[in-house]
Amino acid sequence: MDLFERNELRRFVGRELLLWLWFESELFEGTLQTKAHGAFGLWIEGRLVMSQGQEATTIRGSQPGNHREAKEALLRGKLPDAASLHLSWNEQDAMFTLKAETLNIAGLKLPRKRRDETPGDAPGAAVSLTRIDGPVKKARPKKRGNTAADVMAFESDEAHEDFYERMTMTREIESIVEALYRDFLSLRLSPAWEAVIAPALEAWSSGEDVDADAYAKSRAKALGAARSRPS
Repeated sequence: MDLFERNELRRFVGRELLLWLWFESELFEGTLQTKAHGAFGLWIEGRLVMSQGQEATTIRGSQPGNHREAKEALLRGKLPDAASLHLSWNEQDAMFTLKAETLNIAGLKLPRKRRDETPGDAPGAAVSLTRIDGPVKKARPKKRGNTAADVMAFESDEAHEDFYERMTMTREIESIVEALYRDFLSLRLSPAWEAVIAPALEAWSSGEDVDADAYAKSRAKALGAARSRPS
């Protein structure tokens, strides 16, 4: 298999992964789960790019996957090329773009708590999403009379703490995405894909109702069987 074929295969798998994530996030109302991480929130938010051949469609909005244009694109044979995802876990929120061609995470935005919170503020009250590659704004100590050395030491400690927290959250996000990818591959390579998953995807894309409970049971059974097989 040459480089072009490998890239095309990766892109095909990535597009099916994005389609599956889109489907499950709607079917389970934005709550997914993996064995390692338990339940967490995941849904498409901001942008969804779909294509077939040279024709591409970009849908924007708070829930682009729910737009009529997105479902019409599916019926015309278009599949997702990239999707902006909102992840909510452990009382944290992050946004990132998952690209089908590379399966890479891009444009990651992590929550950051402002350093000028006062002790009376409610926990997590001053939290916003910021790009991971954005500049770090450090707050100076409010106490007067600090020397330049004190200020520099404070800023250094704050910067190191902020960097460590952001890298820890980044690893957690990568771990969740990798766990979802493993579950997807397990299902894709199991008999349940043709028997349950593919028919459910087809019905959902056509606007038909899908029994979420029945699907969840079949999904859990297939994943359980995959995990019990010798590696």
